[in-house]
Amino acid sequence: MSRPAVTLSALVALVTLSTAGCALGERPTLQAADVVTDPAVETVVQRLDRTPVADFTATYAVTPSSVTDSTIATVTSVDGTVTTQIGDIVYTTDPSGTSTTCGADGAECTEGADDARISDLGITHRFWSGSTRQRLVTDAARRIGTSTGTTDTIAGQSAVCVAIKLPSSIEAVGTVSYCALDQGLLGRYIGADGTIELTSFDATPAP
Repeated sequence: MSRPAVTLSALVALVTLSTAGCALGERPTLQAADVVTDPAVETVVQRLDRTPVADFTATYAVTPSSVTDSTIATVTSVDGTVTTQIGDIVYTTDPSGTSTTCGADGAECTEGADDARISDLGITHRFWSGSTRQRLVTDAARRIGTSTGTTDTIAGQSAVCVAIKLPSSIEAVGTVSYCALDQGLLGRYIGADGTIELTSFDATPAP
């Protein structure tokens, strides 16, 4: 008996099914999930897509739901070099995009951004911008109904926010919230896995 031919449409369907379960990982080159159709979500995404002001210092309290104490994270940008200290780990990225990861005392340095060293917090060193933007788009693709957009003032800065209702099997609390500053940084994140809250922002970086 001859084997039936595999049509082009069948191959496309197989590729679609094989990639459907990878929403939480790195986004594929062709990003169906990156097409934002919800106006409230789009407003926040547009803020996170902005290039932040050249020089700034932003301080955050990062609190995973599994603990009661917050970890302080400070992001400083000076002349194109971004330094992010999260607890005792310091990430430095120069204007060319080259990154290093060190302990706060300058020891145990490695080339590249080693996010495994902060894996207990459930974030990456880009939590204040790119990685949260990616997660927001992923959550928006799984939302139930229309999201709710609001405005707020966080650490003295204007922010736009969105609350997204998710299936209970994905987000235990039912709703996840994101806020972004006009300056292009994360202002607040609230989800079942924890919270990230901007506590101070200064366009003049700390010395």
